[in-house]
Amino acid sequence: MDSNDSQLIRSAQLDKEAYGELYQKYYRKIYNYFWYRIGHDKDIADDLTQETFVKAYRALSRYKITKASYYSYLLTIAHNILVNFYRSPQTISLDAVGDVPHEVWDDIIKRDEAKLLWRTIQQLPSHERDMLYMKYQNGMRISEIAKVTKKTENAVKLTLSRTRKKLANHPFLKDVSKFTQKTTTTPTARYKRKPKVKKL
Repeated sequence: MDSNDSQLIRSAQLDKEAYGELYQKYYRKIYNYFWYRIGHDKDIADDLTQETFVKAYRALSRYKITKASYYSYLLTIAHNILVNFYRSPQTISLDAVGDVPHEVWDDIIKRDEAKLLWRTIQQLPSHERDMLYMKYQNGMRISEIAKVTKKTENAVKLTLSRTRKKLANHPFLKDVSKFTQKTTTTPTARYKRKPKVKKL
């Protein structure tokens, strides 16, 4: 873990108001993690992002600084939230995905092929799609993906290999790495709000 994150975490553990700096630092990255995976629904991406920070904030006093980055820790939480989201009735259908976002493919000439690849990726099983984005969009190492997904490194390699074979007919796999990180304004944090108590 870099020294800056270590200092921010220690400060936040002493004074929870300081957690805002970690929120500001990582909000966009976590938001983009969700935005690309749930069909570009801004509201859902924001809700899942806020849920990630709520969980991280509530676990702050128990968090132990290790060699792993705080971003990896947040991604682990986000991944678990995403898995639960996929299992819920609200899972987005392919029809809701829409066309490939223009900012993603601005520099790709063959837009039709790009759209086909995008649609094909959306139809992959959620765990394959997730690993694909981690590897090619976020540039994460196999060991990092394994930690986030709670799989062995061999399992991650095998999944990526199978996924590449499924996409073998699409020459633009390498362009997954060109997905831009969506620029978004960091909203007011909701992690400090007290959970609503349901009335009986």
